[in-house]
Amino acid sequence: MTLLVALRGADGIVVASDSRGTFGDPRGVTAQNDAQKKLYRVSKHAAILAAGSGELGATVMAEALTLIHETDGISIVLEKTRKLVRERYDEWFPKFSVQLNPLNPAGNPVRPDLALLLAGYDVGEPQAPSVQKIFQLGSTFDFAPMLHNYGFALVGIAQYALYLLNRLYQNDSTVDRLKALAAYAITETASQDGKVGGPVQMATITPADGCKVLAQDEINAIVSDNSQKNTTLKDSFFKEKPNAAS
Repeated sequence: MTLLVALRGADGIVVASDSRGTFGDPRGVTAQNDAQKKLYRVSKHAAILAAGSGELGATVMAEALTLIHETDGISIVLEKTRKLVRERYDEWFPKFSVQLNPLNPAGNPVRPDLALLLAGYDVGEPQAPSVQKIFQLGSTFDFAPMLHNYGFALVGIAQYALYLLNRLYQNDSTVDRLKALAAYAITETASQDGKVGGPVQMATITPADGCKVLAQDEINAIVSDNSQKNTTLKDSFFKEKPNAAS
């Protein structure tokens, strides 16, 4: 399993993921690998995160990186990616059902799960990034484009992260604040659900600097700072209030 996060802010977008791949039926014994690449810089102002079948996602993204290299404008990236992944799924799984029919569980096999989270800017005139957009493409719905227009998007083990974002996310936040929040959503989820874990992957997308993938040392520093804030919060929560009479 996995957790993918995309956050829109006042001065840019932050995308992040965990690095864990889970092998086997999650209802039984599973094995894990924490070296899964899930975040891809695909153009100057766009990034794609992949979840689901890791090896299948890596195959699709290897071709997508060549196809959409330096294509600017997230909407164009979306259409090229959607066209590619639908063509490959039609080629590889022509006799597989899009969704499992709950009334006919013994019916046709279901296509492998693959979900892509795309984030970036559409390019305005005169060739300057203007509009932030976050889209999701999923094999469950034949990769129909889904626009996340409420400021953030989550894919994978989303319950804990959704709780945190509903409490902490603000759409006018700076990129620096969103980097901390994205890392926090992933590490807190990992502390509660073993299907999420491993090193955090992260990138920022801004009009001035474009899409920049953060070095692991910088991400580790963000995670460490979050841990210190967590300790401060715990200490503050349990601190006794001074007696007004004293």
